[in-house]
Amino acid sequence: MSQIKQRLLEAIERTPEPLLEQILAFLEFLTSRTQTAIVPDFDSDFDSDTDSNDQILADLKASLHQASSGQTFPISELWDGI
Repeated sequence: MSQIKQRLLEAIERTPEPLLEQILAFLEFLTSRTQTAIVPDFDSDFDSDTDSNDQILADLKASLHQASSGQTFPISELWDGI
């Protein structure tokens, strides 16, 4: 088993059950996208001159809080209008 798969399995074991369904839906979305299109460049929104580590960490904490408190959107609506 590759190291990345092992790390994913370990992360899954530590993940709260309510988040697992959302994570699975996102992985399935990514898998379907990579089979039909070029993998998106997730780094394209990052600007090392303006995005500090503190801001990135704050954004990540806010996102995790929203997810854990149920402030989510259906995965099918996340890319509407893009």
